[in-house]
Amino acid sequence: MIEIFLTNFAAENAEEPAGLAALGVDGQAFVVQLITFLLVFFVLKKFVFKRVVDLLEKRNKTIDEGVKLAEAAKARSAELDKEIAEAHKKARGEADKLLAQTKEQADQIVRDAEDSASKKAENILVEAKKKINEETDRARRALERETVGLVIEATEAVSREKLDAQKDAKLIKEALSRSQA
Repeated sequence: MIEIFLTNFAAENAEEPAGLAALGVDGQAFVVQLITFLLVFFVLKKFVFKRVVDLLEKRNKTIDEGVKLAEAAKARSAELDKEIAEAHKKARGEADKLLAQTKEQADQIVRDAEDSASKKAENILVEAKKKINEETDRARRALERETVGLVIEATEAVSREKLDAQKDAKLIKEALSRSQA
């Protein structure tokens, strides 16, 4: 059968070309190529094209989902940046508030310490004045006794006689009143 086909094929080539053959197109070869093309097309369509199209659609869907996820991640990142900025601002405000409170407490402690030191200094001054007054009173009494003794001795020396207690007291009072005036 192949021989017949080849003989017919060779016989047609030997004749003078007419129609499409004049253009260099072989009709039988064209038909064979067309049938082969259609067979390959139907086989590809039945077994390959559907799988390739499904694979491409799946890949396209995966890419679209990836793009959507990237956009969602970008939006979430922007939200998180805002939240972080707000948290940072809030933390800064709280830190400033704590610093202000700490400074106020420190100032109060300093004021309290100054007040306490001032009160202690006043107490020390009051105690010192009190001791000075006591010492002054003691010194006056001692001076008064010494003065009385000196007056008595001076009086004895002047009068060369011993005076009794009443005369001593009277002379001392008179001498003191003259010396104070």
